[in-house]
Amino acid sequence: MNYKSYGDLSEDIAASLYRVQGKGYDLVVGIPRSGMIPASMIALGLHIDVVGLPDFIANQALNTRLRRNAEGQPSTAWEAKKVLLVDDSVLTGRTMQQARRAIPDGCPCTIDTLAIYADPKGKSHIDIALATLEAPRAFQWNLFTPALLSQACVDIDGVLCVDPTAQQNDDGDKYVTFLNSAEPLYLPAGRIGCLVTNRLEKYRSQTEAWLQQQGIDFDRLVMLDLPSKAERQRQGVHSTHKGLFYKHSDYRFFIESEARQAASIAKLSGKAVYSCEDNRIYTARDGAPAGAARRGYAKRLLRVMKRMVLAGFPRPLKASLKARWKLHKV
Repeated sequence: MNYKSYGDLSEDIAASLYRVQGKGYDLVVGIPRSGMIPASMIALGLHIDVVGLPDFIANQALNTRLRRNAEGQPSTAWEAKKVLLVDDSVLTGRTMQQARRAIPDGCPCTIDTLAIYADPKGKSHIDIALATLEAPRAFQWNLFTPALLSQACVDIDGVLCVDPTAQQNDDGDKYVTFLNSAEPLYLPAGRIGCLVTNRLEKYRSQTEAWLQQQGIDFDRLVMLDLPSKAERQRQGVHSTHKGLFYKHSDYRFFIESEARQAASIAKLSGKAVYSCEDNRIYTARDGAPAGAARRGYAKRLLRVMKRMVLAGFPRPLKASLKARWKLHKV
């Protein structure tokens, strides 16, 4: 799964802006919705106006703060001599072709088409591709849209709603209150393939009621069938529960709240996992998160230091401390 974040988008546009700089463009047109973000970035870089495709089709007045007394500066959309029509990506070329057909024949502008990311098979459908990006791919700005969600597993806490606080997460009355009134976080724009959560099965009714209240549609809800929060913590099956289900399912993507769990789920399932915590994709090839690596190093260092301390003590005291510290081989 090839993934691009908002940060990647900004950097990729900045790195390739020279390809459209000084080419005579005096208006950028963005294809709603995903094309509006890169269109605005490009227009700012070129110091020219930007409009959405519907306003361009309607030949709307350009109402930005650019000075209108500059010679040749267009005041309406169709006064632009050379236009750059922008979308975030192209795969089959269908969206760009529909956009071109929607522009009236009477429009006198010269129009070039541009996509930031193009699949190799889609490059022939546009004039300019800033970067090649093969499918399957995912974009941070399109994670919660129907095309991706229908093929995805999605966590609940930290994704669809905020995480409960330590006080709320009491496996009792306070937790039930949280379940009934949790603040929404990232609400989806389409039906979710499967919700996979570490919430306990005994809270299914409250969870389903909240999902219905928020208008969240889904095909399946997979919960953790354990009797209590204490037992869940004792078994430590948070990422195992999610990873094994994902591994043996037909779902192609997982949206997880925590980075550590995302890394573990990806390693266990062998599939791509997105983490809302750090806005990155984890795969089976990724190692443990940096925090885990640092903690592992700290534990090994502590054991070495204990051995150094023990070396200076008499044998009886050394044996007693060694048993208490339960030292093992590094």
